[in-house]
Amino acid sequence: MDLVTRCIDLSENRLCTMPKQENATTRECLPSFFSRFSASWVYSKILTLGVSVYERDRRYEDAIRILKILLSKVACDRRRGYWALRLSIDLEHVGRANESLSTAEGGAIDPWVRAGSKFALQRRVLRLSKPPRRWKVPSYADYVKRSIREVSIEGRPLNCETGAKNVFYGYDGELCGVEQLALQYYADEGGGWQGTHSEGGIWMTIFGLLMWDVMFSDIQDVFQSKFQTAPLDLETDDFYKSRKDLAESQLKKIQDGMAEEMLISSWELHQGTSCQGVNWVRYSLTDLRAVVACIGGHRLASLLRHLAVDYRSWSSGMPDLLLWRFLDERGGGEAKLVEVKGPRDQLSEQQRAWILVLMDFGFDVEVCKVSPVTKRR
Repeated sequence: MDLVTRCIDLSENRLCTMPKQENATTRECLPSFFSRFSASWVYSKILTLGVSVYERDRRYEDAIRILKILLSKVACDRRRGYWALRLSIDLEHVGRANESLSTAEGGAIDPWVRAGSKFALQRRVLRLSKPPRRWKVPSYADYVKRSIREVSIEGRPLNCETGAKNVFYGYDGELCGVEQLALQYYADEGGGWQGTHSEGGIWMTIFGLLMWDVMFSDIQDVFQSKFQTAPLDLETDDFYKSRKDLAESQLKKIQDGMAEEMLISSWELHQGTSCQGVNWVRYSLTDLRAVVACIGGHRLASLLRHLAVDYRSWSSGMPDLLLWRFLDERGGGEAKLVEVKGPRDQLSEQQRAWILVLMDFGFDVEVCKVSPVTKRR
């Protein structure tokens, strides 16, 4: 523990005394995607880990001090959402509710706070800002409070031990997890759906295949080695900004119903070539074609644009299941996304944020809650 504390103290001292130009990522310096190779990024990473150490030991005042330093010294960083959220929580732990609320309010409007972190901070603001502490209702209150459709299914559990992995007997009598049980339900009683338990995997594969030319376009400095599987700026705001015209051209084709044709062409041209997010083994071309056909061009283009604009913030937390089915012989179909939760499981803030975004895009999305039954089917 002494060694850990020394590392934290050293990083805190170095970050606090670092000259301003070395501490911030600016246009006049290196491109933003090189920031993780800077000394300040390394020190801030150590301090971020140090916060979790202090919180584990309930040293909340030390965690608060470190988090305030990070937020004041590192201006342009996607981790600001995590820092603001932890600071707000730790301030509440020590009884400083007003400061906790102010921190959450500031984090919720910070342009570097995105996705689940932003949603979590907004929810904290709504919880902490009860009158008389705050009388004005935030503009995002109705959006955050929107209801999410839920369905409930039952399964016979292997065991009911608290903390144990959820294992159920499936419809076929074999042991399976909650996701496989839900897949069996949707294939049978739930409406004859085909599907896969992929979380974000299938979406990352579709993104890579349909946006291949955008990812590997000729942009200065983003490829430093022939062995890269993605441009260095993929997880930065510069990715979309530097390729906006090309990206929008691809997305327009997708929106106009050309996604299946583009998918086939990309598959045939690049099959087997390593690309970040693309899984050539797990997903077949047949299934990928069925997925894009059933989703529809407008919804698919909206989702892929969302990833292109902010790949890092939104590349995790997508619903567990992607389901599809054809309605007629002419190829008309529909798709559904399902987040599966076992007994005692709750939606994470990132998952909740994704579900609301997908609802905005017009997707059919729901939460499937699996509860145990003791009697045999």
